[in-house]
Amino acid sequence: MTSFSRRHKVLAAALATVFVGSGTATAKAMTELDESEPQTTFRQAYKEYTTSIKTGKYSPDDLVQLAKQTYQLGKAKFGSRHQKTFMLQQNLANAYLEAGEYSLSATNYAAVLNYLEETQGDESQAYYFALLDIINLLQSANKAEKLTARDLGIAQFGNNQFLGSAFKNSDPLKIKGPEFLNFGAASGSALCPCVRAIDKLLEVTEELVTQMPENSLMFRGHTVRTAVSNSWIPKDYRLINMAKRFNLDAKKIEGENTIVYIESLTYLGQAYFWKQRNKEAMAAFDKVLALLNSQKLETHPIAMIAHAHLVSLNASKKEIKKAVFHSQEVAKNKAWVVKQTLLHRVSPKFPSSKLLVQNKLSADTKSASVSLTIDISAKGQPVNIRVKKSTHCGFDKFASDAVKQWFFVPKFTNNEFVVVTDFDVTIDFIRA
Repeated sequence: MTSFSRRHKVLAAALATVFVGSGTATAKAMTELDESEPQTTFRQAYKEYTTSIKTGKYSPDDLVQLAKQTYQLGKAKFGSRHQKTFMLQQNLANAYLEAGEYSLSATNYAAVLNYLEETQGDESQAYYFALLDIINLLQSANKAEKLTARDLGIAQFGNNQFLGSAFKNSDPLKIKGPEFLNFGAASGSALCPCVRAIDKLLEVTEELVTQMPENSLMFRGHTVRTAVSNSWIPKDYRLINMAKRFNLDAKKIEGENTIVYIESLTYLGQAYFWKQRNKEAMAAFDKVLALLNSQKLETHPIAMIAHAHLVSLNASKKEIKKAVFHSQEVAKNKAWVVKQTLLHRVSPKFPSSKLLVQNKLSADTKSASVSLTIDISAKGQPVNIRVKKSTHCGFDKFASDAVKQWFFVPKFTNNEFVVVTDFDVTIDFIRA
């Protein structure tokens, strides 16, 4: 087994860290390089690099310089095609990522992946963890600067299309104004910046589980978490099947009363939610809350994810009292901000030609924009909806009728829920 593989093998024994992905923005130090050969300059540079990582006392730019120096010296010491050289190059890619140098990070990650594919195969453990790093890069670059895989020169790992045919076909509009809560509950039209990379990740995962069944919890945990955190919504049921297996692994290995199991159940609920299997999703999230409540962990971040999804699931069933309860539970544990988060939305359909004519609009109208000002009640519901600006007044009613069904996180201050006034929302209609 290679030193790189041994480094990650430790994660398999430490199941408490199963949800901490390999590809974090914090640059990683290699701890198993053979430094027995006399190479004072390399050893000094590498020691300074590892010390900076361990202490956390570095600036991103300084770390890039250290990682670049160790990579260049390592290449001279080990050779340009040595495995240790590519390990050093992966450290350099990590450092570039932390410094926000996304294109340079992508170039170096791609070189590492190509090397691993040539020498170990694309279903190896080393390739798997490097792929996680690529996915983290794409997610970070997209979030920070809206960069795509194509922008970064690694188009083979990305996809710039809307995900999920159900969402794509039923949601032909753009909504501006509130930010979606980062729980996935209202993010049906979000873009996943790394579709092809996650496709590949699922393939590699099952191969690795076959090779190392004792590590199934770790591999499936990394993969499901990565897919869910990127709002990856496949047309088939691969994510649900993987999440089910992960959930079963967690139950068998860890037990139902552990956080690992509860997290696995949360991911399964999210996978069900995205495939619009609402009954199964609701059952999963209800069980998550019951397990957390039994352990007096009602304020755990996982509970907030469950509450957020249950707002949308209950609102869709017109179970308004239940939706209000869950929205207020989120509010109790989430500070209210000016750009408040949206828990549930109903998207107005673009009017038919007949309705356009009835509203004194041209049947050929292709787009429209309606800006609304609303108040957010203590229950998280839009009230006092007013039209602020509209390109076509005939669209005003369609926008208002949809928005009144939305749910926000209500404002909770001084132990009470209060009304938020004059909150702006803009809906852009675009004919599909």
